[in-house]
Amino acid sequence: MNTHLRNFTAIPFATISLISFSTHSAEISHEGWQYSFNGFVNTHVVYAKCDDSNTVVAGNALLCRGENASSVSNGYSPASFSFGAKTEKHGWQYSATLAIEPGNTDNTAFNGSGDNKAYRAFFTVGNEQYGTLKAGRDYGVFGIDIVLEDMSLAGTGAPASINSPLNTSLGGAGYGYIFTDRLSQITYSHSLPSGFSGAVGIYQPLDLISFGGNGYNGDTGSSRPGIHGKLRYDHANGYVSTTFISQDVDTAVNDYTARAIDITAALDIGNTHLVASGFSAKGMGYYGLLTDAADSQGLPRDSDGWFLQATHLFGDTKVGINYGQSAVDLTASDSDIQLKSQSKVTVGVYQPVLDLFTVALEISDIDAENHAGDDIGNQAISLGVMTSF
Repeated sequence: MNTHLRNFTAIPFATISLISFSTHSAEISHEGWQYSFNGFVNTHVVYAKCDDSNTVVAGNALLCRGENASSVSNGYSPASFSFGAKTEKHGWQYSATLAIEPGNTDNTAFNGSGDNKAYRAFFTVGNEQYGTLKAGRDYGVFGIDIVLEDMSLAGTGAPASINSPLNTSLGGAGYGYIFTDRLSQITYSHSLPSGFSGAVGIYQPLDLISFGGNGYNGDTGSSRPGIHGKLRYDHANGYVSTTFISQDVDTAVNDYTARAIDITAALDIGNTHLVASGFSAKGMGYYGLLTDAADSQGLPRDSDGWFLQATHLFGDTKVGINYGQSAVDLTASDSDIQLKSQSKVTVGVYQPVLDLFTVALEISDIDAENHAGDDIGNQAISLGVMTSF
């Protein structure tokens, strides 16, 4: 299997699991410091009905072909373990985090270059008056809210190359939103009592990779840092946020500025949680950042997408449905068999058991269409268990 495909699929989602599921944390205090540890582990049985046509959709390497397939593997959130330390001095809060996030499937992590760099390591310093500075390797600002909203963080979503299980599935990444990434960054954030908050920062630019095998691979140069930012308004029943990202792409054959912007809104109505999101991008990709973002000649591909989700709580049981679609324009060098759009609908049920673990059942229908009007499709069902501690 192509190395870049393996590298990409470890993107979803080691440490969002810590944010989303780990409600328990072991803490030790010593001489004014608080030390913590928590983690998350999951495994899912996945079965997919594969496409049996001869249709070619260039740029889609995820959907299975031929005989139906199954796997026992990670869902959207791989195994993860996080260590933290925090203290307060002179009116400033200081914290440091090391999160080890390799998952429990034997594949390398996204942008790990084969050495399994599935981790975050960063520190923060700040207070309510002046805001917070973050420095180190952590998830970026662009697209983070919609990733955190995806109910498949507790499940599988799009299986992603089920014939050869990867480090994680994709959830909804590439089907309505671009996955954020672990970025080496310096980012400043600040929150106001009015409900508004914002962030802006710089990060180490990422290189172009080809996920589907028909894009540009190579160094994008680092003439300047990339920039990312976010503006969000929280209210009593939800929030609205917008994020952006931009970096220069300087290749041997073409130069351009990659950029993307999204908007996400969430609303609570009783026990029902509604989410809507959309993005627009130039040369930034459609699965993950800088992934299949340019053709083989280094020309940027324009992409956009939207994602809708509704979940409802019946006691402790959560049920939900989401639908996402991403679209990609042709460049002058692309042919009609190039991916035009891909969509996914997922229905899920998530049930806590004995306050010890959660059982997740998901059914997904996934489709990819080329610019000639031909398409391929998969149907997948997954049943998994997960625990946080």
